[in-house]
Amino acid sequence: MNSISSRLDKSDYDIYDDFLNITIDGEFLDEMLDRYYPDLHCKGLIPTLLFAIENDDERKIVWERINPKPNSKAICPILMCPDDRDFSCTLIVAEIENIGNSINWNRIGIDVTNNPDPNKVGTDVNWFLEINKHTFSKESYLRLIDDFKHQFEIDKMQWQKQDNPKTTSPKSIHK
Repeated sequence: MNSISSRLDKSDYDIYDDFLNITIDGEFLDEMLDRYYPDLHCKGLIPTLLFAIENDDERKIVWERINPKPNSKAICPILMCPDDRDFSCTLIVAEIENIGNSINWNRIGIDVTNNPDPNKVGTDVNWFLEINKHTFSKESYLRLIDDFKHQFEIDKMQWQKQDNPKTTSPKSIHK
């Protein structure tokens, strides 16, 4: 069984803040993909579960698909470009399968869907043949999702604070 968790990551780019990232077996997901496919420039991509995603319809798709119903699969966007923060640029997806006590990421690939409708994301994918299936315990997978939900709310409060300086926000979680 593989491990999956969240960990604070330093951005590869000076213009971006540190962010909560996904690790698989102790390695940041973007760095793992970059190790196998350096020509795709996956290093520096950020999770779609962050508040940074700008389109509400796209955000909804991510949160609906990240944890499919038991005994079902979903193609879920998991990493995106930190510049565009939407589905229009480099978008990494995973075929996620909920099989009861564990969650499988059966395949990971780059979305090449040529349709602006967020519901169509994952229709056309170039799957990464060098990346094997990953199986996670349901407990650790749900903990990852909870970590991102918590960070999402913190980032949302910080964003709102920019518009209303009287609002206070808690510190970011650090793992």
